[in-house]
Amino acid sequence: MRLAIYYSTLKTSIMKHLFTLLVLLLFSATAPANGKSRSVRVQMPGTLPTLIGERQKNKLTHLTIEGAINGTDLRFLREMAGNDAQQLPTNGRLISLDLSHATFAPGGEAYIYKDEWQRVKGGALTLPDYAFRNCRLETIVLPERMDTIGIGAFEISALRSIRIPEESVVTGWAFNRCEQLTQVEFPQYLVELGQDNFRDCSRLRTIRIHDIEYLPFHAFENVGGLEEIIIDGTLWHADGWFVNACPNLRRIEFSGLVVTTGGEPIASRCPQLADITFSGVCFPMFFGSVEDCPLMKQCNVTGYVMQSQNDEFIPYRQSIHNLSTQRLQELQQKLRQYFDNPSIASRFAQFNNYTNGHFAYNTACIFALKDQPQEALRYLEIAVNYGYEQYKHAQKDTDLQCLHGNADFERLIRQMEENWKTEHDYLNILRTAPAYAAAPSSNAPTFTYAPPSDPNLQRVRSFFRLDSIAGNGDEITRMKRIMYWLHDEIPHDGSGGIPDAPHNAIDLYQACKAQERGLNCRGLALVLSELYLAMGWPSRALTCQPKKYKTDPDCHVINMVWSRDLKKWVWMDPSFAAFVTDEDGLLLHPGEVRQRLIDGRPLVLNEDANWNHRTQQTKEHYLEMYMAKNLYYLSAYLHNGFGIDQPGSSRENYYSLAPEGSEPPYRPAPSDEQWFWQPPSE
Repeated sequence: MRLAIYYSTLKTSIMKHLFTLLVLLLFSATAPANGKSRSVRVQMPGTLPTLIGERQKNKLTHLTIEGAINGTDLRFLREMAGNDAQQLPTNGRLISLDLSHATFAPGGEAYIYKDEWQRVKGGALTLPDYAFRNCRLETIVLPERMDTIGIGAFEISALRSIRIPEESVVTGWAFNRCEQLTQVEFPQYLVELGQDNFRDCSRLRTIRIHDIEYLPFHAFENVGGLEEIIIDGTLWHADGWFVNACPNLRRIEFSGLVVTTGGEPIASRCPQLADITFSGVCFPMFFGSVEDCPLMKQCNVTGYVMQSQNDEFIPYRQSIHNLSTQRLQELQQKLRQYFDNPSIASRFAQFNNYTNGHFAYNTACIFALKDQPQEALRYLEIAVNYGYEQYKHAQKDTDLQCLHGNADFERLIRQMEENWKTEHDYLNILRTAPAYAAAPSSNAPTFTYAPPSDPNLQRVRSFFRLDSIAGNGDEITRMKRIMYWLHDEIPHDGSGGIPDAPHNAIDLYQACKAQERGLNCRGLALVLSELYLAMGWPSRALTCQPKKYKTDPDCHVINMVWSRDLKKWVWMDPSFAAFVTDEDGLLLHPGEVRQRLIDGRPLVLNEDANWNHRTQQTKEHYLEMYMAKNLYYLSAYLHNGFGIDQPGSSRENYYSLAPEGSEPPYRPAPSDEQWFWQPPSE
């Protein structure tokens, strides 16, 4: 009897051990070999710490999360991944995180201190800023569809590979200093790739991007191991200098459709770059050079480039006849995808009707040259609907010759002409603007100017050696010398903005020199204003904006400086080395230029006005088109001195001179133009 019980007990024990072994074998088939895995469903944001528990917190290496997580959850996740909210090391071992079925919810604790305490903000599909900065995560699975990957989201992490979700915006510095990152899988459609995303990612060798809306200035900068960039889909727009300081970059290829580009340099400071190939279809581009890339002599054009800024560097063919039927069909498919799909075209077109109008017009030219008049008319109508208005050019454009005599073509020409008169005849818009507002009240504020004895302005005068730059001679000659010096010293870069530095003349100048970059018109005007103030000449940076400033962000900032010799304000524009006189050579201020444009009286632009010594400016373009558009609203600081325009500062001190009954972009001036142009108190 005892023997039977013994064998029965032994059998039960063996079965238990076999069952345990089977469970372990089954678990090992799915669990990671060197860690613990778990899946968690978060039904209420902020409960992840409770669901995981302190006992498991530092043991799990692989985690899958389903549900909405907030700042408290993210703070806990960071601790699991080896870095706490203060960015100090923890004992957490989490290296793999699956968020494919997770979303983000506002609320909860701050999850990281980076410059300030960061909290979850944005939508459910926005990965918060600095979410996994300094964490030991090696792999992460993001949702298939996301709106945004936040600033520095994976900065200085152990990430080895990443798949970027569809239709997302990847903001700047997201993968900065990810030294283990070797593979990036881009989606079929990416909205934007911000600046410096892969900076110091030394193991990343290849970037292959498909359809992408926007590549900004310095999108790829200091990517030490990067050898090639391939864009094989549609590139809606790339800024100039979108590649910078990549020491091992050897080739860039554009094998898809290129719609528009920014200024001339494609790349800068890439000593191994020897091949830039355009193997797709490229519409007129402003690309036309490289900087400090000694091996690059000429681009390789194996596809079709409609027009480039420099045909010696990017040879282009004006004839479309060599475009194959297959390539034309591929182009047609891409164009229909773009113009017929609101989820794509409308987002890109929201603030780019001008670009899309020209894009559609050039498309019409391609199909007209390939003797497909119906397709040409289709895209010409799309161009008109986007506001294309160059009717005089269209009438004589030989590319559209197959449409001449067509009734629909003539109808579209008339519509273009009407568009021009109502939307883009800037002289007419200025001439029909209402008068300025009522006369000044008795308590109207007074514009003020820091004296040259101000310690900061004395520092400006000494730092730049302004007396040497201005030299001898009359006052106006000295003013012009300083303006010309700044124009030559810092190039105008409309797409580059203002560097991340204090907004004063010395710091902006030093940042531009250190980064080998330029300034936009606002930055140049702010610098010039301080140079003039340091010399004892009252000055304002004057923002000039169009009537439709809400939908037309293109504006211009110039300077007005007080001449004691002439007893009046005068116009100085460092972006274009420009000033304006009447027919007798008397310098004018912006208000006088505006009134003369309205009255049709003579205006004279200096002959050497230019853009970066590359493009000469003419009175017809600079004054009668560009500035006629931008002289509708005029705005300036009430108090003018050193460092008045800092990032994030309010515009409480900013006033706009506006036609009566209009809605100015800033605080309305309490008076008419007589108040706005008041002479400085001596």
